[in-house]
Amino acid sequence: MKRSKLLFFIFITEGFALLLALVLAKYLRIQLLPLTENILRDTFTGTIGAAIPFSLFVLLLSEKSGKMPFANSLRQTILHDLKPLFSHLTLPDMCIISLLAGFSEELLFRGVLQNKLGIFAASVIFGLLHFISPAYFVIAFLMSIYIGFLCYYLQSLLIPIQIHFVYDLCALIYLKHFRRFK
Repeated sequence: MKRSKLLFFIFITEGFALLLALVLAKYLRIQLLPLTENILRDTFTGTIGAAIPFSLFVLLLSEKSGKMPFANSLRQTILHDLKPLFSHLTLPDMCIISLLAGFSEELLFRGVLQNKLGIFAASVIFGLLHFISPAYFVIAFLMSIYIGFLCYYLQSLLIPIQIHFVYDLCALIYLKHFRRFK
């Protein structure tokens, strides 16, 4: 897919997610703002919170994961389907995509759906909407559970937004520059 088409598709998709979050929040009377009471703490927590899933992503792409069927399946999906899709993006593209995804998806999934349906149901929906393969669904579901619990226990929408942003940005940069070592 050409870079311009990919960016257009992502802008439409994330714009729709943001619009849906705002409409549902208004209809269901959910207050999405302010995102946090403590911007510095929650930005720091979200940045550090992205380290665990990103470390797992790096491990997953390593040769060591090739011996585990589940991990190998996911690794193949990432390298054969996602890497070619995102390989033509520039750093500014990756920053914008990561910011849009983090903000719009977390307002929808944590701010609205988790608020009304709970962590488990919001995470199932998150996993289904990120479905590329069964293994990818499981990873997206588990990441959503992790982010959902942090959001719930720390009572801040900024933390999941920051985790999602930092994770996506780091994963896109790493994936773009990833080389197989034999």
